[in-house]
Amino acid sequence: MLAEKQAAKAQAALAKLQKALVKEAVIPDVIPDNLDFKPAFELAVKFPSGKKAALGKELPATACLSAPTVTWPAQPDTYYTVMMVDPDAPSREKPTMGEWRHWVVANIPGTDVDKGEDLTLYEEPQPPQGTGLHRYVFLLYKQKSKLDLAVFEGKRGSWNAHRWAKQKGMTLEGANFFQCQEK
Repeated sequence: MLAEKQAAKAQAALAKLQKALVKEAVIPDVIPDNLDFKPAFELAVKFPSGKKAALGKELPATACLSAPTVTWPAQPDTYYTVMMVDPDAPSREKPTMGEWRHWVVANIPGTDVDKGEDLTLYEEPQPPQGTGLHRYVFLLYKQKSKLDLAVFEGKRGSWNAHRWAKQKGMTLEGANFFQCQEK
C-alpha cells in the first residue's frame, strides 16, 4: 500500500513537471514536441544561495551567480550531460540569440557533476533590463557511453541543445527550469 502511494505521488509530480514545461512553452521551444518527452524524473537544482529551480518559479539573478548542485536518480556505470540554456535571448518576444548556452557538463559519471567535463563554463543569468521573464532550462541527457568531446569555443548564442545532444546519440531523461528578469 505504501509503495503504491509513493508511486502515485511520483507520477503526480512528473505530470506536474510535464504540465509546467508545456505551460511555459519549454515544450516546444527547447524540447521538441515531436519528441513526446515524458520526464523520468524532475532534476533537483539548488544554487549555493539556497534557492531552487522549481517548475518555472521566478528567482532573482543574484541568487544564481554560481553553478548549482544538480542531482538525479542516476544509474550506475552511466554517463550523463547536464545543460542550462536560455531560449529567450535577448528577449522572449524576439529570441534571436536563443538558445543561449549557459552551462554544459558532459561525461558525468553517475551524479558526480564535479567529475564531469566542463564544455561550457557556468555563466549566470543576465537578462537585459526590460526584456521580461527569461526561462532558464536545465536538461539532463543520458549518454550511451563516455564521449570524446571538445570544449565549446566561440559564441554561446543561437545554439540548439537538443540538436547537439541528438547528434551525440544522447537521450533526454530529465528537466527543470526557473524564470528570471531584470526589473
